[in-house]
Order: sequence, then C-alpha cells, then structure tokens
Amino acid sequence: MKRARVGIGVAIAVTLATVVVWQATGGDYYTKFEVVEEADVQVDRDDPLAAAGFYEGDSSKQVVTRDEFRLGLLPTPEGLLDKHVVSVASISGPVWLAAIGLAWWSRRKERKH
Repeated sequence: MKRARVGIGVAIAVTLATVVVWQATGGDYYTKFEVVEEADVQVDRDDPLAAAGFYEGDSSKQVVTRDEFRLGLLPTPEGLLDKHVVSVASISGPVWLAAIGLAWWSRRKERKH
C-alpha cells in the first residue's frame, strides 16, 4: 500500500507541476510553439488612408506572429511524433495511469497474502 501512496503522490506532484507550467506559459487550451495575435500599431501620419479617416483613433490592428512556447491542456499533433503532442494531458495522463495501475497491483498483491 505504501507504493500505491507514493505513486499517487508522484502523480499529484506531476499534475501540479504541469498545471503551474501551463499557467505560466499563457494558459492556452492547446499546445502552441507559435503565437498569432493582433497587436496595436501606431498609424503613420503620412498614410493617405489615415488622412482620409479610414482608421479609428491613433492605432490600427496588425496580425503578429511570434515564436513562443505555450503548454496547452490538450495536444494538437498532426502525427504521432509531432512536437505538439506535449500537453498537460499527455504528460500527467500516463503518470496517473501508472499510479492507478500500481495501486491496483499492490491491492491485488495484498489480498493474496
């Protein structure tokens, strides 16, 4: 039974660590290695569209792509060996499966004796 408790403790620790990393990297639902966001860009005063009042205010939106890792809750792989397979679920899931298997095995072994 001691092994089962250690296994469950390790599973809890791994899950907490991955959730902390998930939150620290942005808390996205899916794992990303490239972030696409809209950013405010200052409007050039010499732009003829700005002079005509095409933009509202002093800024406009522009799509920006940055290389940035964000751990997700769920993986987004295109194949089995894709780098997007890393996620909270794919890291902590197998650990929980092993911990539950260890608990079942130790309980079964305990019942035999």
